[in-house]
Formats: sequence, C-alpha cells, structure tokens
Amino acid sequence: MSEESVTSNEVSPEVQHEAESQGWVPKERFRGNESDWVDADTFVKRGREILPILRKNNENLIKDLQATKDQLKDFREAAEEFKKFQRESYERKAQEYESQIREIKESRAQAISDGDGQKVNALDDALDQAKENFKEAKQFVKDVVSAKDPEPTPEAIDPGLQAWLDRNTWFGQDKRLTGMVNGIGESLRLEFPLLKGQAFLDKLDEVLAEEFPNKFGKKQSPSSRVESGSGRQSRSGSNTQSYDNLPPEAKSACDRFVKQKLMTREQYVADFDWT
Repeated sequence: MSEESVTSNEVSPEVQHEAESQGWVPKERFRGNESDWVDADTFVKRGREILPILRKNNENLIKDLQATKDQLKDFREAAEEFKKFQRESYERKAQEYESQIREIKESRAQAISDGDGQKVNALDDALDQAKENFKEAKQFVKDVVSAKDPEPTPEAIDPGLQAWLDRNTWFGQDKRLTGMVNGIGESLRLEFPLLKGQAFLDKLDEVLAEEFPNKFGKKQSPSSRVESGSGRQSRSGSNTQSYDNLPPEAKSACDRFVKQKLMTREQYVADFDWT
C-alpha cells in the first residue's frame, strides 16, 4: 500500500466531511489536472489559512456593493429633482413668453390706432419671435415630462483587468479556484500594498504559475497601459445672479446636479427662478 493511500485512509470522517462541504472531491472524481488534486486534510488546512482572507475580501466586496447602491440612489434622487427643476424652469419661461405676447399684441393694437405703420411692422416681427419662443418652451416642458430618467454612466473597467479576465475565463466559473485566487490576491495586496494595476496582475500571474504550474506555468501576461486625462472648465461671474447668492437649499440642489454631471453650475444659475 502506498504512503498516499495510508495518509488518505487516516483522514478522519470529520475532516473529510469538512473538506467535501468546501468543494473537495476524492481523487477518482476530480476532473482537473491530477497534479492539482490534494487530499482532504491538506485541502482543509489550506482552506483554514485562506478563509480569513476570503472573509475579509467578502466584507470589502459587500462594502463596495453598498457604496455603489448608495451612489445609484443618490443619482436617481438627483435626476428626479433635476427633472422637476427643468420642468419648472421651462414652464416659467413659457409664462414669460405668453405675457410678452399679450404685451406685444396690446402695443400693436395701439400702434394701429395711432397709424404708426413702421411700429406695427416691427411689432409683427417681435410677435412672431415671441410665439416661436413660447412654442419651443412648451415643447421643452412636454419633452421633460415624457423623458426617461438618465442612467448613470458605468465606470469603465480597467483595460488590463479586462484582458486578464479574458485570458482567465475560468474566473468566476470555477468557484474553488476563484476563491483560492481571490485569497492569493488579497495576500499579495497586504504584502505588496504599492502594487497596482498591471504590475499587480503580473505579480498575481507569477504566484499562480508557482502554485499551479500545470495550469498557469506557461502563461505570460502582456503589459498594457492606458493613459487618460480629464480636464475641467470653470467660469465665474460677478453678477448679482450668481452661485454665491443662491439660497442654501438651491445651492445644495445645484451641487447635486453638478456632482451627477446633469448640468453645470452656470446653467443652474441661469435657469434658477430669481423672482
């Protein structure tokens, strides 16, 4: 009888049950590379070493998920508030144009009564423009009411990470291996906190090649770097109608809209009801 068989036979039922509950299978049922199989005792020991790391990693994932949910909630609330602000702004403009139309008609009637043909012609042009503006404002109100709320723009996945996932299609499918790799990855982050992006993925591939030579030994991860830039433009005004002169609640609304990239500060100030 081989030493391996003796060791396998000496494993207690409790250890074997614990191993099987974590995904371990006997060698005759193991479908991966034979060299990757370990006995139940070794499997449990590795699991106990990695489990605290996985638990911590899971806590971090839950925190990230909750943060994403909170951001989405904030965006939707801001989008709904922004939609209301836009509707009220266009309704107010429509009312202003409607009043302007009435005033022009009254002035035109007086000009006709006075026999001032030149003024009548000028008021005809102004009346046509006011009617067009009124029509556009009413259409904007209709469009805002019927428009669907904008969806937040998802953050683009890092190209290097996407390339790594494309090469390692087993990740997320093979739950046992995914769990072990997540544990290794978390260990690397603790050991090499300055490793980021492609450098981290290269180090992860190096460790995986050492731990699982038959599965990862021949793989090399190509380096890829993507540079991105962002610029901001800002304008400041010294008019009475300015951000600094907004009421506190309006400033808060403006900040939310700007944060969610729904409009600029200048646009909010221009559309705000200063009456």
